Amino acid sequence: MSWQDWLMLATIAALSLLGLAYYTIKKLYRHFEDRNIPYIKPKFLLGSDPDGVLFRLHVCDSWDNIYKKLEGKPIGGFFQTVLPFLMVRDPEYIHQVLISSFDHFFDRNFLIDEEVNPLDAHLFLLRGNKWRYLRNKLSPIFSSGKLRWMFDEMDHCGDIFLECIDKLADGKDRDILDELARYATDVIESCAFGLEGDSIKNPNSKMRQVGRDLFDTSKFNLSQFFFLLRFSIPRLLIWLKVPSVPSHAKNFFCTTMSDVLEYRRKTGFQRKDFVQLLLQLKDKEIVEINSNYDVGDEKGKHEETVTEKIEITDLLLVAQSFVFFVAGFETTSRTLHFLIHQLAEHQEFQKRARKEVLDIKAKHGRFSYDALKDMKFLNKCIAETLRMYPPVAMLNRECTKDFTFQDGTLIKKGEQIVIPIYSIHRDPRYFPDPLKYNPDRFEVDPQNGTYLPFGDGPRICIGKRFAIVEIKIIMARLLERYWFELSPLNGEKIEIDPWSLIVSSKKGLWVKIHKLTDLK
Repeated sequence: MSWQDWLMLATIAALSLLGLAYYTIKKLYRHFEDRNIPYIKPKFLLGSDPDGVLFRLHVCDSWDNIYKKLEGKPIGGFFQTVLPFLMVRDPEYIHQVLISSFDHFFDRNFLIDEEVNPLDAHLFLLRGNKWRYLRNKLSPIFSSGKLRWMFDEMDHCGDIFLECIDKLADGKDRDILDELARYATDVIESCAFGLEGDSIKNPNSKMRQVGRDLFDTSKFNLSQFFFLLRFSIPRLLIWLKVPSVPSHAKNFFCTTMSDVLEYRRKTGFQRKDFVQLLLQLKDKEIVEINSNYDVGDEKGKHEETVTEKIEITDLLLVAQSFVFFVAGFETTSRTLHFLIHQLAEHQEFQKRARKEVLDIKAKHGRFSYDALKDMKFLNKCIAETLRMYPPVAMLNRECTKDFTFQDGTLIKKGEQIVIPIYSIHRDPRYFPDPLKYNPDRFEVDPQNGTYLPFGDGPRICIGKRFAIVEIKIIMARLLERYWFELSPLNGEKIEIDPWSLIVSSKKGLWVKIHKLTDLK
């Protein structure tokens, strides 16, 4: 056979494959139409809102466009590239997905390959029994007793952080995001890794460099792009064996945590921290979990018990510390970043928060763990900041067994659900005048299913209480010593960085920091 014949055959094969792919995608795009579910029509390969896929908008703004187009619908469909998703918009439906019917929606749609990406085997991504077991075993680290101990570690990091801020409190225009990230990094390094962090004093510490590599968008960073692919076409990345974490970051975390675990085992050194809880998990090499499953069709359905074995390896323990770091330092520093900016812009709220902080310190004698509980107005300021700028813009769930909502919409096993936190938080039906910063709106509890900065239900963020304590202690100490003023360097409107995994400002948030002692 001549080369011309081979070329013709190759051309025919390629065109056939392209035709088959085109037909398959067009058929997939009829997914909601065939089921009579309202949906936003997609553009070929770019989904229902191309601006999000092309990174002209952050996913929070992209999905907000979809949310508004589905106005009046409790649930509706859209496409992220070629993958169909169901957006749940109604608070009652959201409550069902996250809480009352959680057994139908307990998994996320992320797929992991532990051999290629061992650090992915953590609470945020794990599914099924492995997630249930680890969630149950790791929850005690955030008990009141453990938080009291970790409070002292946070406070110690706060001492060093204030020394840093003191040098910046000169009335000049400052964007202190990096300083906040270094503080949060040291807190996590102490409480999750059992190490003495030095990121506040040393901006180029190894832990801080790794954090920048994972989240920094000031340089070319593929993390958001790969997150989009992982979310939209997860099986492709699994098939291609694409690493989810840069190799140097993976090696650093694995080596650091392995050294910590080995040191604790050899010396018998104990500390009331995350590492100690992980070591207790390792007491058993293999864990057996029994689960009941429905087998058969409607006529002959019966229940069978299946035993699943879960191996507790050191890599599994390292993955839990990794997610503590990834989910903890960036979200906390961004929340503090927005909170300081909002208080600088709204001086009346800053004054009220400062007065409360000073009154409570006078009452308790110091900023103790118990004193933080009395800071009700500061808590409202944090809640309102998280309403307007939730670090994670959405929640996603996978239907684990068929479920029918009250309007008759059937969700089939394996279908993907998204809950647009950012859009719900800014919906005037639930939060009147939603673009106005108003902590007093939290005088009453929000309606179920409308306020979700940490998620809700059994899969709520395990570190929620840890994060709130960390934010409150450093914010109380800042308000005690400094006055924040809005800088003219800020734009008229905060733009969300489309390349950031976390909801963050594209152009920074600028303030002027003044020492209160200089103003007297």
